[in-house]
Order: sequence, then structure tokens, then C-alpha cells
Amino acid sequence: MAYNYSFPESYKYLNAFLVSDLVDLPIHIINSEGYIIFVNKAWSKAYNLKKEEVFGKHIQEIMSKNLKYFLTINEHTQLNDDKSTFTYKHFDEISSQSTAIRALSERKKVSMVTSSPEDAKLMVTSTPIFNGKNEIEYIFTLVQDLTKLSNWKERLDAEIEKNKILCEKIKFLKENQDTSKIIGNSKKVKEIKNLIPTIAKTDASILILGESGVGKEVFAKEIYSNSHRKYKPLITVNCAAIPENLLESEMFGYEKGAFTGAVKSKEGLFELANEGTILLDEIGSMPLNLQPKLLRVLQENEFMRVGGTKKIALDVRVISATNEDLFGLIKTGNFRQDLYYRLNVIPIKIPPLRERRDDIKLFCIKFLEEFNIKYEKNKIFSGKSLLYLEQYDWPGNIRELRNAIERLVIVGEKDIISSDQVLYITQPNELLKLKSDKSFEIDETLSLKSAVQSLERKLIQEALAKYKTTYKAAEALKTTQPTIVRKAKLLGIEKNWDK
Repeated sequence: MAYNYSFPESYKYLNAFLVSDLVDLPIHIINSEGYIIFVNKAWSKAYNLKKEEVFGKHIQEIMSKNLKYFLTINEHTQLNDDKSTFTYKHFDEISSQSTAIRALSERKKVSMVTSSPEDAKLMVTSTPIFNGKNEIEYIFTLVQDLTKLSNWKERLDAEIEKNKILCEKIKFLKENQDTSKIIGNSKKVKEIKNLIPTIAKTDASILILGESGVGKEVFAKEIYSNSHRKYKPLITVNCAAIPENLLESEMFGYEKGAFTGAVKSKEGLFELANEGTILLDEIGSMPLNLQPKLLRVLQENEFMRVGGTKKIALDVRVISATNEDLFGLIKTGNFRQDLYYRLNVIPIKIPPLRERRDDIKLFCIKFLEEFNIKYEKNKIFSGKSLLYLEQYDWPGNIRELRNAIERLVIVGEKDIISSDQVLYITQPNELLKLKSDKSFEIDETLSLKSAVQSLERKLIQEALAKYKTTYKAAEALKTTQPTIVRKAKLLGIEKNWDK
């Protein structure tokens, strides 16, 4: 099936929160809106609730079902084993709030004693964690069993200190990790990363443009993760992967008896994405006869299933992606102009790797680490191999680069990835030409690098001498003008051409 259904990646602080699973005390964490984003193993065991049952739900909804009473604690409260000193209130009262919600509203640490359904006494401490703007990022809540109240004050002070240290560790890890899934520090990528928080807050349609393999889906998921719909479904549809005769029923569903084999009604992908986000990948491949129905969804926020007569209301954010020239498709009559403008409210152009060479090294290091783990290797790049990887144009972009790194990790017994290995993978045609070119005298003193450089120098010099400009030379050599300029400078070719 050409789609997936996912919630946010448990969520963006997961790596930092993993340390909480080492603590044998129930812990839960909510975001600034009160929704649960993390519970540790001890919490799941204590409340007999699986993580997937509580992720994305409001804390008040969960706690009201599991804790019946509470008592506020302050520094003047005196407690002992005498149960008569306890005053209880029901959680289901209108005025009742969990410690986490109170800490969120009061912007300070709040502690309570609660009585569980089993009548066990629990100390619950919720601590707000602030960002650099003095805004609450999340509330960290620790639960202690106080059924035995002997020496409770000393124990509470010790656990509060542990809680403080743990929160500081989590805060440090959060502040020192890049939670964005987008790799890149180049100027163009930084501009997009800075734009995403702004556009993610809206429901405007977004059109992501870029060559095949640039990572358009990664950018779409980043927008989704920063939106208010991040706790709702994200549905990805590859419009080119689903057969044309099935695409309408897959996207919009169908009613029983709509066609042969429709023995029961079925929800479509748009219904599954309701209140969430749908990513229409390869939107340029959408059949022309289906485009009016998509246009109606965007205009009216409603649709009908195949074979249906009832309009279904829809609340969904639409993100589209394509590597095709939609304007060209409009001119040939293969794409509706009105649909294009509905999809293209906010356009984002993802640059290819050849226009963000500063990021190639980052991808190489990431992929090398990934495949070293996968194949139990310990490969490293030589300085020259990284340089050659950065110099290559990567017409297949990140997808091609990732495949190349995987191959470099698998092939070869040595731990050092050499420049010769990189050239063998990235420029095999040039190497074949070099082998058959009689103008080069190959001997044991001639390295592969110098031979390739000599060939490149010869070809570029001849092209520049013949065509006089870098643009025409690039066209003749089937590469880009910036590549010709960069290589000419790198190879020391004297500048005697027009721009």
C-alpha cells in the first residue's frame, strides 16, 4: 500500500526521556497543552496502562480515571500516620485538577498526596521546565508511594532533589540536540528551516518542489511535527504508485455495492487523515479526471465516497510534493490551473545537493554511522574521499548519496574508504574513458586521481576553447555551469573565457 499512518515520533524528546526508564518510579511528561508525550515503564506498570493507550491524550482525562482523591501539600503541612489528618476531595469534582495541570497553570512546582483506587497513598510532584523565552516546554511529574509515612519528609526532600537533577539532565539533553529531522546548515536549507515554524502554525496548503531524492517527505513531516495537528494522523499518499483505476476509491473510499467486489463500505485515505494532515506525493501524476474532486475538497472541505450520495465534511491540512514542472503540465492540459493555485498557497523549493554542497559532508557522516551499525563495520572516510564526495553533482540527490555510502561500507575489506573507491562508484564512465584513451600513458607512477583530473582538465579546456562561455561548455559536457566554473578553478585552468 502506498501510504502510512503515524503519530509523532514519540515525540521529539524521546532520546532524552529514555533515561527515565532507568528510574524505578512512575514518571509522566506532558507538553504545554496538557497532552501526554511520555510515560516510563514504571508508570505503565503502576497504572496498568500501555504507552500507546495514553500517548496524545490529555492528562486530566487519564488521571481522572485512575486517581480518586487529592490533597495539596505545602511547606507548612504536617503529616503523620494518623489518617484523620487527611482531607480528601474527589477528582471528578469540577474544581479538581491533576498536579501537572496545576503546575502548568501556576508556573511552579506543585506537590500533592493522592489516594489510589487501592487506597495507597502517593506523593505526586510536578515540575515545569522552561525554555529560553521563559515559556513552559513541558511538565515533568514524579510519583512516590507514601503508604508508609515514616521519615516521609526526609524521603521527599531526597526524591525532589533527584527529580531536580533528572530534570536538569533532560533539559541539558534537549538543549544540546537538534530535534529537527532536516539535515543541513547551508544557507538555503537554513532559510527553509527558519520558515517552517511559521507556516506550520497555519492550515494553508503547501506545495513542496524539488528534484527526485532531495527529501521532500522529510520536510513535509517536519512541517507536520511543528503543527497543531501533530497529535492527529499523518497520511502519505504516493499518487504515482497507486493504479489510476484504484486511486479514487483509495483516496475517497467507497460505499457498499459501488462496484463489483465492494461487499462493504470503506473509508478512504482522506477520511483517515481527518483532523490531521495528508501528504500527496507525486501530485503531478494525479489523473486529470480525479483533479476536480481534489479541488472540491480544497474549496468546500467536503467530498463523497465512490458510489455515495452523502457529503462528508472534512478537516484536513493538505501538503503536496512533486519533482515535475506543473506549469509545463498545465500547458499540455495534464494539470488543472485552478487546482495548481489551490495547492500552491505556500511553495517551498528544496535545493538539490549540487546547490548545497556544504551539507554533503553531514549526510555522508550520518549515513556512514547508520550503515556501520547495520553491517557491523568500522569504516571511516579518508580526507580525499570526502572531498570527492562533495565535488560530485549527485543527480539522484540524497537517495543516490545514501545508496553510494551503503555500497562503500559493504564493499572493501579495509576500514578506510579511499578516494579511488569513491571515484569508482561516482564516475565509472570517466574511468572507462580514461582506460581506453591512448593519449594517456598509464604506468605505475600514475594515480587514479591524477589520471581523472588530467582527463577532466583536457575535456574542460577543449570545451571552453570551442564554445567560449562556461554556460555553453556545461551544456556540451552535460553538466551545470557552476560545476564547470568550480572544476576549472580547482584544476588550475587559466581563465580565458566569457561568463
